[in-house]
Amino acid sequence: MNSLEIADKKAQLIHRNLDILALAKQEVRELSEDEENEFKANESEISKLDEEQKELDAELEKENEEEETKSNKNITSNKMEKKQFSIVEEIRSSMESHKPIVLNRATMTVAAEGEDTVATDLWNVWEPLRQENVLVSAGARLYTGLEGDVQIPIFSKGSVQWKGETAAAEDGNGSFTSVSLSPKRITGKFPISLQFLAQTTPDVEAAIRNDIAKAFSEKIEETLLGSAAGSATQPAGLFYGLTATTVNNYSQLLDMEAEVEEDHFKNCKYVVSPKAKAALKGMKKLEGIGMVMEGDAIDGTQAFITSNVAAKKGLYGAFDNLVIGIWDSLRIDVVADSATLANGQIMIILNGFADARLVRSNALVALDTTVTE
Repeated sequence: MNSLEIADKKAQLIHRNLDILALAKQEVRELSEDEENEFKANESEISKLDEEQKELDAELEKENEEEETKSNKNITSNKMEKKQFSIVEEIRSSMESHKPIVLNRATMTVAAEGEDTVATDLWNVWEPLRQENVLVSAGARLYTGLEGDVQIPIFSKGSVQWKGETAAAEDGNGSFTSVSLSPKRITGKFPISLQFLAQTTPDVEAAIRNDIAKAFSEKIEETLLGSAAGSATQPAGLFYGLTATTVNNYSQLLDMEAEVEEDHFKNCKYVVSPKAKAALKGMKKLEGIGMVMEGDAIDGTQAFITSNVAAKKGLYGAFDNLVIGIWDSLRIDVVADSATLANGQIMIILNGFADARLVRSNALVALDTTVTE
């Protein structure tokens, strides 16, 4: 595993242990035998991940020392007003400082509108994201608990050659580049009736939380499956800059798949609209072989269906080249001011931060099943 994967796995284990403790606390009891065993197993795995991270850090430090010996460049120029961390430092820092609030709610007053009350709650939205987001299901890498800007390193394809036993190796011509993720805000406000709250049970509160988490996930999916250009406030849609390949028959589909596979991408998946699904289910393969789409597979490749893809379009390729970053926990503020209270309501305000990038632009191709004359 690389540093990002270690940090993500460690975050999952930490949150699982917090959930185990929270449930026992809520039910006012000791941990069961199964819970105790799982908790200890998670702690052991966290320790192993810490050791693995230390080894990676040691390797990175050694490489940096060797590089510094080769080059006498002045590193003081890196001390910019806005500090940029390496990916290893960034994730380690976030893991060491990240302390999610699980059960406690902080309440404070603000000197406006007659001493209004603002209750702030933080909770783990990562699991709903993993479960609900089509792009994550298709293989996109989801990294959580981030802080500050993050750089994702990319190694371009190098080459190797057959050589004799003592012949000198040649330069493989590989090189490192990177793409950056920076936090972009997703926000919304939701008025809730006081009467509804008076009748609310814990199950209903959990449902409200889940719906808000789904709205956060849905916005990420909707934006990434669009065609808008990226900006300082939102990531670019995956269809931006792509010219869709017309797929009206099986031969055109095979040619499109080959376009991606010739660039050595593996584990390809489809993400298509419901209308594209209908078109592909009605499209024949070669005579007597069957239909292009059968069940949840297009030409034998797993396909995911979402209405967030427009018209009769879709995407095909290696979605593990899509990186989605989430900064810290999703936050809600429950604001009870005089204006909303006078109308028998309170206001729930959502704030979360996310970003996403396709690290290799040729990892995905667009398709369009609209019939052409």
